[in-house]
Amino acid sequence: MTRGLYTKLAFTNIKNNKRFYFPYLLTGILTIAMFYIMCALAENEGIGKMPGSRDVDMILHLGMGVIGIFSVVFLFYTNSFIIKRRKKELGIYNILGMEKYHISKILAAETCFTAVIAIAGGLITGIVFNKLMCMLLYKLMGFSAGIDFYVSGKGIRLSILLFLGIYFLTLIHDLLQLKLSNPIELLRGGNTGEREPKTKILMSILGVISLGAGYFIAITTENPISALTLFFVAVVLVIAGTYFLFTAGSIAFLKMLRKKKSYYYKTRHFTAVSGMLYRMKQNAVGLSNICILSTMVLVVVSSTVCLYLGINDMLKERFPADITVSVRYTGEVVEDNNILPVVESAVKENGRKVRGELSYTELTFTTVQQDEKYIMDRKKLQSEVTMSDLVGFTVITREDCRELYQEEFPELADNEIGLINIKKEEQKEQLLLNDQAYDVKESKIFKENDDTTSMLNVMENYHYIIVNDMDDLERIYKTQAEAYMEDASPITQYYRIDLDGTEEEKKACFRNIENHLAQIENSFSGSIYSECRQEWKENFHAMYGGFFFLGLFLGMMFLMITVLIIFYKQISEGYEDRERFAIMEKVGMSNTEVKATIRSQVRTVFLLPIVMAAIHIAAAFPMIERLLQLFGLKNTPLFVLCMAGTILVFILIYLLVFLRTSRVYYKIVGEQI
Repeated sequence: MTRGLYTKLAFTNIKNNKRFYFPYLLTGILTIAMFYIMCALAENEGIGKMPGSRDVDMILHLGMGVIGIFSVVFLFYTNSFIIKRRKKELGIYNILGMEKYHISKILAAETCFTAVIAIAGGLITGIVFNKLMCMLLYKLMGFSAGIDFYVSGKGIRLSILLFLGIYFLTLIHDLLQLKLSNPIELLRGGNTGEREPKTKILMSILGVISLGAGYFIAITTENPISALTLFFVAVVLVIAGTYFLFTAGSIAFLKMLRKKKSYYYKTRHFTAVSGMLYRMKQNAVGLSNICILSTMVLVVVSSTVCLYLGINDMLKERFPADITVSVRYTGEVVEDNNILPVVESAVKENGRKVRGELSYTELTFTTVQQDEKYIMDRKKLQSEVTMSDLVGFTVITREDCRELYQEEFPELADNEIGLINIKKEEQKEQLLLNDQAYDVKESKIFKENDDTTSMLNVMENYHYIIVNDMDDLERIYKTQAEAYMEDASPITQYYRIDLDGTEEEKKACFRNIENHLAQIENSFSGSIYSECRQEWKENFHAMYGGFFFLGLFLGMMFLMITVLIIFYKQISEGYEDRERFAIMEKVGMSNTEVKATIRSQVRTVFLLPIVMAAIHIAAAFPMIERLLQLFGLKNTPLFVLCMAGTILVFILIYLLVFLRTSRVYYKIVGEQI
């Protein structure tokens, strides 16, 4: 056979199978465009000049990795569908005299055509829309700068290498399928029916257990750090449980419906249930994929939207005042230092007025709990202890406690302390820190405030020790300094002030404060640190704007994959169902009954994933909420609103896709009825 014939046959095959190839090519083009845009943005020189550029660079490279990984899965899935639909065609070639060697050349030519069109189209699309995406990223990050049109050489190289590799692997997969099949199998490959699957009790039980365990972890994990470590465990359990339940649980459910005679022996129920039952093994994988991808879209988009809209809340959580100056002492504390006069002087120089101020001193350290004793030991902390063994303490004076938390404690003797337990109600008569025993005169509990939440994000067990004065606080400092030596926590004095004026005026005042503090730092006994909420705002916008951008990008990709799976599933089921429904019509079912059966089956199958995804989201809500607390976001109503809005928009898109792809299904089935 001449080489030109292979090329001509390959081109004709793609043209004749355009119903399958067009979505495959389109999604390949969009995926490559998205990957190129991520590469180009990561290489953008302007992003390197903006505040928080390191965070943004990390986010963009993370996006490149995620898109690359899902591209492999995505293109393999769609290619496997196409090759399955074309097995009959390849079998005819084989029977007509073509050897598998010749068919392999045709498949290679088809893959080359597909790869060239997808990669070229994707790169052109990415280059055209790169500037628009860069403008969107700048807008979300609150960064204003001129954007020049540019082409990323590195992005082109990486995109070509990655996707040439993916298409080459799909070709190898197709050639293996061809080699392992005989002509008869190829002729029947696209129409192989499913035997009635067995009821897999063990798999159903495993599905319930896996899903239940995942939900249990998500609902009961209270500590945000624990939620972070257990999140991926819960995700794996839920994914496994979803596959098990759709594969085995759905079969058990359909067989249960079949046994219910009052339901099963109705025309539309009989055909719908029996049809789904005999093909549920292949249906289950597609439905599980749709469910999991839908859940991923909802989680990713709602979380990143919430983080972006909650930037101001997180800023206030992280920076309770406009300007905070802290002085850390590793020795004797100088109570009457000259920090506050210097800060006040700098504020007056800039013409600003102090709207509120607060000063306090605290000591924070960590211990290991052993029975009723709290051990301060470097070796124990560095050994493999669990988070539940760690207990945190903050020591403050009675006066500062009253100012900060509006909690009054009575006068305390030398060996007496007050105790505030966070979230956990514990009545202690004595507190043992190493070998030092302190009598607890009064113990209180309060659940949460701005200063305690950040510590609760790290530890499940946390307490505030209330002492009479600075002398008592320094005694506890010396105890932990002797135990931890160079790893000892310092005593820290905080000065918080709120100012009048605009954000720019506050930033100018902060820079003046920094200049004044730098002049006295060398003659000062402690280390001085200062921070300004307004200065950090740009960094927060850069980081969370980048997360929002990545969330939208990944959400679009997951949604695109979901749409393609639905589309191919409708086509696949259409070809498998049309002959069956034609036979039913010939043996007596009316056209109206056949169409009612089709609608019933289609609605049942495609409503299952979105219902299951909604259940997953409801179970995951508490864990996602606690993960957001790690970013300093405690605005639950905002998260509820973002989640509800995302679900509503996704359901509308899902229904539109469902209605559009259903028309394709009805058209295919209608060709026979």
